[in-house]
Amino acid sequence: MNIAFWSMYAGRGSTSGNMLAVSIMSSLVYSVKGIIMQLDYCSKAIDDVFESRKTTNLLMEEYAYYNKRGLDQILLKEQLEHIEVSDILDNTMPVRDTYMSYIPVSRRVKAGINNKELITGTKKIMHILNEAGKFNFIDCISGDAVISKAVLKNADVIVINICQGMDISEIISDKDIMKKAVFLVGRYDNNSDESVSTIRKKYNISKECIGVIPYNIGFHDAIQSGKVVSYLNKYILAKRSDENFQFINDVFRATGMILRKAGYDENSIVS
Repeated sequence: MNIAFWSMYAGRGSTSGNMLAVSIMSSLVYSVKGIIMQLDYCSKAIDDVFESRKTTNLLMEEYAYYNKRGLDQILLKEQLEHIEVSDILDNTMPVRDTYMSYIPVSRRVKAGINNKELITGTKKIMHILNEAGKFNFIDCISGDAVISKAVLKNADVIVINICQGMDISEIISDKDIMKKAVFLVGRYDNNSDESVSTIRKKYNISKECIGVIPYNIGFHDAIQSGKVVSYLNKYILAKRSDENFQFINDVFRATGMILRKAGYDENSIVS
């Protein structure tokens, strides 16, 4: 199942951070095996998120400069010939201490965001990706970029990342998106006048289709320092008295909601 994370507006829904939290939590708690792909070139590259800067530099030297592994290599091969599952798997790297792997970021997406060949290639990759990983997480470019529209159209589940106070009337009226959609309220603040309950009632969203992820400075710092997995692992059994309990609990609930939307079945998970 391909799960696309997307927001109407850049920088407001914490799309990339939410995708990282949910994808890693799905592996740590539910033993989900899958692939993480990033198209959002404005966010911190996932190559840096999952490795320390020193390790990342070595990886970039070995894979990007010599073997040119990653999304660009897959796109190049797709242009030259038919791509297969092995082409995807050969261009992924493992996320340490999880069942997940990731595709090193593209250097071409930013330059050719609306390039027809790039969009066609991305559509084909989406289909093959479904064969390569059980549950795959895709960080999309926010807004109405053509490449994002192509991903959303071919995704099995769309996680729409919003923030408190955001007008989502336009999305709610899009029947094609709503069939596959769940909502995540990023940087959620319990003290805001617009609670998740208020958002639900305002837009007639069922309780089973909306979750929240509050802002957490520790998780933010973990993204910047390449320690996302260790951070979530450290607090995954946090007690109610722990300052990170609410964050971890909300991520856990959001992850369950998204996996259920994607047809999660614990008997079918490969660990």
